Amino acid sequence: MNAKQELIKKTTYENLDCIGRPDIYIKLECNQFANSFKSRGIVNFLSHIDDIKGLVTFTTGNHGISVSAIARQLSLPAIIITTDKISNHKRTIIESNGATVQLIDFYDLDKATTLAKQTAIDLGYTFVPLFDNDNLLDGYSEIANEICTDFEGNLTIFFPIGSGSLLYANAKRAKAINPNNKVIGVEPKVYQRLNGVTHHNSPSSSIADSLAIDRIPTCNLDLTKYADYILAIEETEIADATKMIYEQFNLVTEAGGAITLAAALKTEKDNTNKIAVITGKNISPDKFNFINSNFQSAK
Repeated sequence: MNAKQELIKKTTYENLDCIGRPDIYIKLECNQFANSFKSRGIVNFLSHIDDIKGLVTFTTGNHGISVSAIARQLSLPAIIITTDKISNHKRTIIESNGATVQLIDFYDLDKATTLAKQTAIDLGYTFVPLFDNDNLLDGYSEIANEICTDFEGNLTIFFPIGSGSLLYANAKRAKAINPNNKVIGVEPKVYQRLNGVTHHNSPSSSIADSLAIDRIPTCNLDLTKYADYILAIEETEIADATKMIYEQFNLVTEAGGAITLAAALKTEKDNTNKIAVITGKNISPDKFNFINSNFQSAK
């Protein structure tokens, strides 16, 4: 194991027996290095590259935080290209890791990715992809591998949908291990891409803003071949799940991570273990307080 791979750890679980749902577990990927699952893919991607002089990526959130944190750990310079869609909180974390934030005045996934790739070429740095890389996806898919190792029998596993890479990688892995496993993709009802008529975003004010991305990349649309279905969740349900994780486990998480618990709670209680993957906790105190204060319970 090299120095990069040593950053990644196996994440733990909490059981929802405390609310009468012993069949539901949350997997705390929010406790992964840099506080999100993103580090799994990035570290695995970088572990296949020997001569790294610096890192460049495009992101509006946790991907950039993980790249900057990994760069800091490896004593590498990093450039994070982003837009004004990034929250002040996440930008501050990136800059505190020593990375340079380069703001662009457009939000087009293809154009921004092309810019990031060219910047990496110009500087002799390594471009860190957000999607469409086998090593990146293999790193993400270790989540499903851990879950299928830790639990016996047929499982139902819930993943949030941002770019779709996390769901795509883990649905393929979980189905390869056991074709009877169910894998459910979860997205906000006000921000549907895969559950709607089009695969492109529409304007959204979802509290699950960590899932916001210009569009689902074409390379990830094959996820519909592996995921059993896509579940859309109301804002009040997302808020309730975010609050529940805090109240039951004293853990502050992003709404875009807690959305999977909201989905699991919509299932019937039975003997099938259900695992909701909680993907990140890089949320500002102000945003968390807003969620706590502005949403009435869906119950």
